[in-house]
Amino acid sequence: MHHFIKVLTSSVSSFRGMIPGEKTVLVTRKHWFFLFLPSWAFLISLFLPFLLYFYISRFTWYPFISGFFWFLVSVYVLVMWIAFSYNLMVYLLTCTIVTNKRLIRIETKGFFRYERDETDLGRIQDIAVKISGIFAAFLNFGNLEVQTAGTVVRFIFPQLPNPQKIRELIMSLQEKRMR
Repeated sequence: MHHFIKVLTSSVSSFRGMIPGEKTVLVTRKHWFFLFLPSWAFLISLFLPFLLYFYISRFTWYPFISGFFWFLVSVYVLVMWIAFSYNLMVYLLTCTIVTNKRLIRIETKGFFRYERDETDLGRIQDIAVKISGIFAAFLNFGNLEVQTAGTVVRFIFPQLPNPQKIRELIMSLQEKRMR
């Protein structure tokens, strides 16, 4: 299970738009908790039509509409599956990339829409970690807020796992780059 979660949250690889001499240090996504919540809601909502079945199957008119009812259940499950697949796609394609030269945020907004922001490590002026709430503290996730001297003055990387370690990694890369 831990290996499965690690695959969903971090990996080291290449990506489109790398500049010569650049090496990927970290690719990370939002904390697994933000995939778990919609997945849990999806699983619970799959039981709703069956609960409704146990309620309406006692009525005398149910045999007349049973075919239509199961058709609607099939459409409902299909819509739920599409919604789950969409949430999974957005989760997997939204990521933060740390290289030895840049910090990149890719945020998927829909099927054919995404935003990509990046900054050179040399332009980073300050990095703050914000952990808010009991779940965030217990599961160790939070926001990474990066203050830069570039055109995008402030980058916010929401709900990252181990934000303090990511902050330390970026600061150590900055120090290596300045030497």
